[in-house]
Formats: sequence, C-alpha cells, structure tokens
Amino acid sequence: MKPFRSIVTAATVAGLLAGGLAGCGHQSSPSKNQTSKSTNVPAPSNQNSNGGLITSPPSQLDPLTGLKTPQHGPLVAVMVENTEYGRPQYGLHSADIVYEAYTEFFYYSRFMLMFWGQAPSQVGPVRSARPYFVSLVHEWPAAYAHAGASDPGYTSIAQDHIHNLDLDANAYNLGYRVSSRPAPHNLFVNMSSVMQAADTNWGNPRVTGHWPFVSHVSSGTPPYQTITLEWNPRNTLEQWRWDPAANGWTRWVEDQEANTGFQQVMGLNSGQPVIASNVVIEYTTENYLYDPAGTGWISVNTRGQGKALLFLGHRFYDGIWKNNGSGTPTHFYLSNGKEAAFDPGQTWIEIVPNSQSAQNPFHLTLGQ
Repeated sequence: MKPFRSIVTAATVAGLLAGGLAGCGHQSSPSKNQTSKSTNVPAPSNQNSNGGLITSPPSQLDPLTGLKTPQHGPLVAVMVENTEYGRPQYGLHSADIVYEAYTEFFYYSRFMLMFWGQAPSQVGPVRSARPYFVSLVHEWPAAYAHAGASDPGYTSIAQDHIHNLDLDANAYNLGYRVSSRPAPHNLFVNMSSVMQAADTNWGNPRVTGHWPFVSHVSSGTPPYQTITLEWNPRNTLEQWRWDPAANGWTRWVEDQEANTGFQQVMGLNSGQPVIASNVVIEYTTENYLYDPAGTGWISVNTRGQGKALLFLGHRFYDGIWKNNGSGTPTHFYLSNGKEAAFDPGQTWIEIVPNSQSAQNPFHLTLGQ
C-alpha cells in the first residue's frame, strides 16, 4: 500500500472532487490503571447476516440494509461511546447503519447505531445525545435510546418530537451497568426491552429506506485499499481496509496513546469482524460554540447539502449528500446527478468536518 495524507480542508475536498476522487459536557475519563477493557458482557442472542442478496419487493427487505430479514420490530437508534474506556463496544457488528461524528471538544467521536432487523441482546456502552445526532434521528421514524444529553440536545429532542428513551430518566428501566468497567463507561441496554418500549409507546411505524440498493453485487478492486480517519492526533486512529474475500470493508482501531498498533474491530463476544458494505464520508460544516455562561459544544450542520466520498463495495465515487431540511431523509448523489445505489449490507456514515482549524484537527488519509 502507498498511503497519502490529505488534510481535510475546503480546498482539498474541492480538489479531490474535481479530480474525480470519484453524558453531556466534558468526557470523564478514569486513569489507565482504573480502566478495565474486559468483554464480560452477556453474549448476543442474534446477529445480522451478511448474505442473502435480494431482488424481491422492498416490503420483504430490511430497508436499511437491502437484505432479507426474518424478523423486524420498531426502528431504534442507540447512542454508543467511542473512547478507549468504552471499547470494545457491543452492537457494532449487528447494526444496520452506524453514524459516527465528533462529540467532545473535537477529541472523541461517538456512534449512533440503527437497528430495524435482528438486534443483538445488548448494546453499549450507552452515552448521551447531541443535537446533530437528534437531527439524524429525526430523518427516521425511530425511537432514540441515550443516556442524557447536552442542553442543546434536550432542546432538539423536544422541538423535533423525538420518540425519547432517556436512560438518565430511568426510562422504562432499560439500562443496566456492568461491574467489569468503571462508570460512566459501563451502561448497556437490553434491546428486547428497548424494542418493547418503543412498540408499546409509539407502535411500529412504516420504515422507508433512504437510498436504493444494487440488485447484483459485483466483485472488483477499489482504487483505494484503506480509509484512515484521524479524529485527534493524540487519540485514536480508525481505519477501513478493503477485504476482497469478504467483498467489504473491515474496521481497525489504533489507540495512539497506548501505542497498541491497529487492532481489528470484532463483534463483542461474537468473534465476527465488523464488515461494512458501504462507507460514506459526509463533509459538514462544524464549529465550536459557547453559550453566555461559557459552556461550549460542537455544532454540526447536517441539513442542506455538502460534499461526499462514496465507497460502495469496491465502487468509489465523488458526490454529494442532500436533504430538504429538518426531518427529511438524506440522499446521496453521484457527480452526474444520479442517485447512488448502495451495496446491500451494513452502511457506515462518517460525518466529518469540511475544513480544518486549530480546534478541529481531523485528517483523512486514503491509501492505495
């Protein structure tokens, strides 16, 4: 592989595209000697399949993955931690869609996992909501499980009338803590209870997918073999690696402070790797704002449209993301204006800044 480094600035993104590159507040972190990374969490009862490409009517498919699913329930989104203290996470392997974006001070990222088909028995560690994640939830008829929120996050939940499952409010007794990890990095949810609470309170609304899927998945070699996301140079490197045997993208993480080298991300207690069929880099305007009291938070604009890099199986396109404002779905388009067709399977949406500043150190590297 011959990696090149791309500092994500507005000029860099424009150059790539022109060239056809085709809870809340400050994170509390225990000291290293307090931290346990034990995987002592109950084993899953179900896992999603990575097979079964379907061309039958959409009513028989998981609208989030394009795969046939033997069962489904209410659509549920869960906020999940992504720090060295919260790893390994539970549920990454089984999610239909995973959104990833910054949270604290442009230092850590956080996940929002979406489940409509078969969910695992447990998901976590569960953490707090942010307004831009609420904006993403608002695109779907989903119940939203989280552990508290920033003040702007709570405001967004109320304004957008989100189906709210707040574990900090002991909502429906859905959460539990494990003794093998220090708080607040040890809160998990029982997904059967989450699904039941969502169904009892809001029913099982019809779910429509936000993008089409190809009817036949082809094999091939992508122009880039690795996608490396550096959220902070003192923190964690994340990398997607093309796996031709799996015909998908495997996920790897390196804790730079611990100097561990890259470790493959596996399903907790499942022994199966996280493999994404699609990885989308969604560029957004991100700023750090302060209220009159001096409290700061990250602002991420997921409304309107912006640049995108689309890794759809082995296919790679430059394009755009676009929606029509609050509560409307985000679609992805190629540079020729045609809507992008995704490979069936798990999709990761990496929401990253479209420019760099002293506060925002994000780097993207594509390796050949």
